[in-house]
Formats: sequence, C-alpha cells, structure tokens
Amino acid sequence: MGTLAIGAGLAMAGAALGIGIGQGFAVGKGLEGMSRQPELSGKIQTSMIVGMAIMETIGVLAFVISIMLTGKIG
Repeated sequence: MGTLAIGAGLAMAGAALGIGIGQGFAVGKGLEGMSRQPELSGKIQTSMIVGMAIMETIGVLAFVISIMLTGKIG
C-alpha cells in the first residue's frame, strides 16, 4: 500500500503542476490576444474557457485514478 500511495500522490502532483502551467500559458496568451485585437475578445475568451475546462477535467481524472490506485474505490 505504501508505494501505491506514493505513486498516487506523485501522479496528483504531476497533474496539478502540468495543469497549473498550462492554464498560466493559456490565460497569458489569451490576454495577449485580447489586447492585440479587442474586437475578438469574446471568441478568444470562449476558446480559453473551453480549453481550461478540458485541463480541469484532466485533473479530476487524475484524482479519480489516484483514489482507485489506493484501493478506496473499486
């Protein structure tokens, strides 16, 4: 159980780190695009929010897999 718990924790840490970096880049580039072309800010914002939702879904899936690895579910 010990190594599985460590693996699950490392998987969550890696997923959280990757999601944080990805969302930071997405927001930064989205704001950059909005400042360059303010007339397209609605489309850029919508695309950015959809992309961030997909990233958050990956985080939730990593969490579910980590719980399953530790044997709490299934």
